[in-house]
Amino acid sequence: MPGLPMAQRDDKGLFMPAYRVAPNCGETFSDQQIRHCPIADANRLASVITAYHRHRQGLGSIESVFPRPTCAIVEAFDVLHSNTEQMIARHQEQMMEVKHG
Repeated sequence: MPGLPMAQRDDKGLFMPAYRVAPNCGETFSDQQIRHCPIADANRLASVITAYHRHRQGLGSIESVFPRPTCAIVEAFDVLHSNTEQMIARHQEQMMEVKHG
């Protein structure tokens, strides 16, 4: 990451800014700061996202995948849920605007 033009530095080190958790979720989307290669951690992140979506669809419980979740896992689910809800609400607003436009 050090040679990438968009890389920024803060008190924690280098990061890439403006990573959207859920597209089209409004002005208050969460800006994530990627501090290492997301491909390297794809398997770990994929299990969190998959568990969240399976839970939302009623296909499984979060507890079955993460019986003793860490604070980071709880925060990841909170961010996923918040951004997903905002995305759904924004989509519904846009559909209403199209209908009543």
